[in-house]
Amino acid sequence: MEMNELYYKPWIYFWIVQSLGLLLFASGMAYKISFYFKAQRKSLYKKPDYLIMLRAFLREVLFQKQLAEKSFIRWFAHMAIFYGFMGLLLLSAIAVALETVIPRGSGLSLYMLYGQGHNYYKAAGDLFGLFILTGLVVAFIRRYILRDSQLDTDFYDSVTLVILFVLVLTGFLLEAARIALAEPTPALQYSFFGYQLAGLLRGMPGIKAVATGLWVCHSTLNALLFAYLPHSKLLHIISSPLEIVLNASEERMRSDLYYGDSANTKAAS
Repeated sequence: MEMNELYYKPWIYFWIVQSLGLLLFASGMAYKISFYFKAQRKSLYKKPDYLIMLRAFLREVLFQKQLAEKSFIRWFAHMAIFYGFMGLLLLSAIAVALETVIPRGSGLSLYMLYGQGHNYYKAAGDLFGLFILTGLVVAFIRRYILRDSQLDTDFYDSVTLVILFVLVLTGFLLEAARIALAEPTPALQYSFFGYQLAGLLRGMPGIKAVATGLWVCHSTLNALLFAYLPHSKLLHIISSPLEIVLNASEERMRSDLYYGDSANTKAAS
């Protein structure tokens, strides 16, 4: 969504690695979905209870109520990573839509590419990135410093956390390099975190080469994350909300899960 390129970007490399990453992501998700349908059991009820499913979505997906009751720190880390991840995913979808679906020259396109919408987009990117970074810092502290007894950290957990951390960090550093190379304008301050980091990079020798290196690193890690996502524990960011909502209807007789005591009252009446 940048109006001008301030440093060299090897776009051919970008499209190759992103295409491979998305191809591996799609094949991995197809395998997971096919495995799910093979193991699917027949429903206990003729019709799903959509009210209970909605309650489950609000309580356990949007607010993660059961997790909050177990541990505030664990809930906070999960919520920060979940909302940060979903927010950046939404921003990526907006960027793709602006490049492929929304007509160039339309009011919405001009607003998002050159108007105030572009500034809000940048501010939202920093905000969601900080959500993830904060959640990851808490997760690192719990797993490797406090060594929470509830957690069983294996090699793949470490790989996932490191990829996510470096991905977010290179994203902020890349933004800071872009701001440091750009002509100073008030609009740059909307990237509030990157703007503060830019002060550390401004005037650095070879900053354009550094920016290109960060861009390549960030693009590669993004593709690796997509390829690895279906096979990692990060998949539960997508799968767990679906399982919770679908299982809520099947477990409608249990009032202790998602929907309060009204289910027992309804069943007894």
